[in-house]
Amino acid sequence: MLFRSIRFSLTLWYAVTLAVILVLFSSFIYLVLRNQLNKGVDHELLTIAEAVASPTLEPFRRSGPSVFDQVLEDFIGEKLRGKYVQVLDPAGQIGASSKNLEELRIPLSKRALQRSIEGKVTYETKVNLDIYPVRTITYPILADGKLLQIVQVGASMKLSAETLDKVLLVFAVSIPLSLLLWSLGGWFLAGRALKPVDIITRSAQKITAENLGLRLEVGNPQDEIGRLAETFNDTLERLENAFTRIRQFSADVSHELRTPLTILRGETEVGLRWAKEPEEFRELFQSNLEEINRMSKIIECLLDLSRAEEGGIRLELAEVDLADVLEGLVQQARLIDPGKGLRIGFAVDEPVVVRADWLKLRQVFMNLIDNAVKYTPAGGEISVALDTNGGLARVAVIDSGAGIPADDLPHIFERFYRVDKARNRADGGVGLGLSLARTFVEAHGGRIEVVSEVDKGSVFTVYLPLSGRG
Repeated sequence: MLFRSIRFSLTLWYAVTLAVILVLFSSFIYLVLRNQLNKGVDHELLTIAEAVASPTLEPFRRSGPSVFDQVLEDFIGEKLRGKYVQVLDPAGQIGASSKNLEELRIPLSKRALQRSIEGKVTYETKVNLDIYPVRTITYPILADGKLLQIVQVGASMKLSAETLDKVLLVFAVSIPLSLLLWSLGGWFLAGRALKPVDIITRSAQKITAENLGLRLEVGNPQDEIGRLAETFNDTLERLENAFTRIRQFSADVSHELRTPLTILRGETEVGLRWAKEPEEFRELFQSNLEEINRMSKIIECLLDLSRAEEGGIRLELAEVDLADVLEGLVQQARLIDPGKGLRIGFAVDEPVVVRADWLKLRQVFMNLIDNAVKYTPAGGEISVALDTNGGLARVAVIDSGAGIPADDLPHIFERFYRVDKARNRADGGVGLGLSLARTFVEAHGGRIEVVSEVDKGSVFTVYLPLSGRG
C-alpha cells in the first residue's frame, strides 16, 4: 500500500530526478576538470617540445642520455622536471632520450607517426604503462617538407589522476548521501503537502447519504487542494439539495396518490357493504372516477416533468398568434365560475406572433388564468395583458386575489408546493401546474416571473421570444 501512495511516488520521482541531475552535473564537472588539467599539461609539453626542436639543440639531439639530460636541464631548466623526452628518427628509432626513460619505454603509435609525416602535432595519453598514465606530445621536425626527426615529450599524470580520483571519491560519497538526505526531506515535504488530502479523505469518509450536511475541511482556500475541497463541498451541496428534493418529491407523490387511493378503497368498501340501489352504485362509480381522473392527472404531469428534465420534451413548433390563444382562454375563464361575478378583461394593442407549440403554450396560460379564477374572491377582477418588450412577447395575468406571502414566493414553482394546501385540494389542484408551466415556458426559450402582495393580488408574467416573422 505504501509503495502505491502518492507520497511514495512523489518522493521516488524527486529522488530519481535529483539523481539524474547530480550525475549529469558531476560528470560535467569531472570532464571539465580533466580537460583543464590536460590543457595545462599540453601547454607545458608543447613549450618543451618546441625548445627541443629548436635549431640550437640540433647537435645534441643525437647525443647520449647523460649529455642530452644536461643540455636539456641547462637549456630548459625547471620546466623539464618530471618530463620524459626522446628524439626519434623518421623510422621511429630512438636517437636521444632523457635519462629517466632508461627503464620506461614510451611507444610511438602509428597514428602519431602518420601525423608526424604530415607535419601535424599529436597529443596522446598512454595508459598501458607501468606507472601512472603519461600524457605525450609527438612533435615533428621538418625540413623542406620532409620529416627529419620526431620529438616526443611526456609528463606523468600522477597528480592529475590523484586529483581526479579524489574528485570521483567526493562524488561517490556526496551523491548517495545527498540523495538520502534529499529523499528524507522530500518524504517529509510530500507528507506536509499531502496532509490536507488526508484531512479531506477522513472528512469524506464520514459523509453518507444520511449526513450530507457535513462538509470537507478547507485549510487554505487559495491553493489547489483548497479549491478542490471547495469544489467537492459545492458538489455535496448540490447533492444534498437533490437528495432533499427527491425525498420531498417521493413524500409528496406518496401523499398525493395515497389520498385518492384511500378514498377509492373506503368508498368501494362502503359500496360493497351497503349499496343496493343502482343510483347508489352510480354515485360510487362517479366518485371513484373523479379520484381516478385525479391520479391520472398527477401521473400525466409527472411524466411531462420527467421528460422535460431529461431533455425529452418534444415541441411541435408553429407560428402562433398569442392574441387568438389568450382571447379564447379568457372567454372560457368567464364560464368557469360565473357565480363569483368576476370581471375578466383582455387587453392587446397589436397581433403578437411567436413560434411555439400551441397545445403546451395553451396549457401554460390556461393554468395561470385558472389559478387566478380560483384564488380571486367573488366580485374581484382579473386582467390579461399582451404586448411586446425588447424583442419578447409579454403576457401578464393580473388578479386581485389574496396574494402570496413573501416566504412562499421562491417555492411556488416547486412540485407539489402549496401556499394553502387545504384550499388547493378542495379546488382540485395537484400542485404541479406552476412547475409544469415554468418547464414549458423555459422549453420555448422564455421565462416566467411572479410579483405578489398579500391581500392585494398577484401578477404572473410570461416572456417568450417573438417569431422571426416579425
